[in-house]
Amino acid sequence: MLDVVGSIPIVDTHEHLEAEVDRLSRVQDPLSNFMHYVCDDFFAQGMTPEEYAILTDRGRPWEERWPVFERYWDYAKTTGYGLALRIAIRELYGIGDLTRDTYPKLVEAVKNRATKGFYRWVLERANIRRVIIDHGDNTGESLPKFDRDLFTGVIRYEGIVFIKNWRDLANASRRLKAPIHNLSDLESAFRRYIRETLPNFVGVKTSYPAYWQSLKFEYATFNEAEYALKAVIQGKEGFRDYAPSLDTVKPLQDYLFRVMLSEIEALGKPFQIHTGIQSSCNADGTPTNAVYNANPTLLINLFREYPSVKFILFHASYPYSREAGVLAKQWPNVYLDLCWMHEINPKAYEDILSEWLELVPNNKIMAFGGDYGYIEGTYGASRIARQAVARVIQEKVDKGHWDKEDAEKVAGRILRQNAEAVFKLTQ
Repeated sequence: MLDVVGSIPIVDTHEHLEAEVDRLSRVQDPLSNFMHYVCDDFFAQGMTPEEYAILTDRGRPWEERWPVFERYWDYAKTTGYGLALRIAIRELYGIGDLTRDTYPKLVEAVKNRATKGFYRWVLERANIRRVIIDHGDNTGESLPKFDRDLFTGVIRYEGIVFIKNWRDLANASRRLKAPIHNLSDLESAFRRYIRETLPNFVGVKTSYPAYWQSLKFEYATFNEAEYALKAVIQGKEGFRDYAPSLDTVKPLQDYLFRVMLSEIEALGKPFQIHTGIQSSCNADGTPTNAVYNANPTLLINLFREYPSVKFILFHASYPYSREAGVLAKQWPNVYLDLCWMHEINPKAYEDILSEWLELVPNNKIMAFGGDYGYIEGTYGASRIARQAVARVIQEKVDKGHWDKEDAEKVAGRILRQNAEAVFKLTQ
């Protein structure tokens, strides 16, 4: 079954990769380039923000930074994040283990490979046919620096939806290219902006509420949202650093979130939403939110209100994966994406996938999205995912639940065809 799974060209549903031209223009420094997610496991051991700053400071000789890396790596190399990195450097650069002796060889290998066509080389080795890029809030232009044969993009509208103070409002006004004096101004400009920009992308992504607030979006009337917006505007007229409380501005955010969903529904685009575990790889190494605020069951009212929006629950909603599976079984417009899960916890990835395949119709599951900021991580994660998918599907065959034809069909769907259908990549 591994040969069958290995032959499937993957659609990668979620990455944060910078453009190849930007990657190649920077110093090729593995100690900083490869810290995405591994740093979570360093912080979990007690790495300080000061140590993190040293570790990722490209201006320092690597010999000065190595003691920080070495202090935490031996304990982190056995996690899923560590495994993805070790697979990548072994199979792409021929480095068996990351030590003080092998690190200079890795640096040299990375430098030698940093030439035009690098991304295509990695993706071809991984047999990844298409990658969906998430670059956060952007200008509305879809990936101008990327090879459009390999990459496509989703857009975020978080900078407009999650307005907290008058500075956020000013930024939204600049992005929308419209003056905002009241809620009617804001709503009409936002709707126009979505209609102009969203056709350039395959979908919309949001992660802000899972990281900073909650996935619970209460219903808010126009008047309630208008009142909240007035509080924001008055901050500008009063004290420069004044910001209303979250309770005050939340009706505005709830209202704008529904404006966004109504336009997504009208344009027939899918909606990717971060659920479950959050990364703690930020400046101070602490989680920005409690994980229970990212429980996907908080979204049920939206599933009901927007039946034509395809809600894609990201990251297996871990540790709420069973809840997510039940939601996808109950709601026709809820889909499941295991992106990032394969390196968060490879064993849990297998268990969740195996359970979902017996709980949920298999056209609602997408099995791979590396979620990395560097392409070597994407490669390592894809290797973990393929091996896990092969084991899960082989087990179904061995138990007599599926025949070989069923197994091959399902593998093709969860690794490629489902994503092609949901994101309309073949049209």
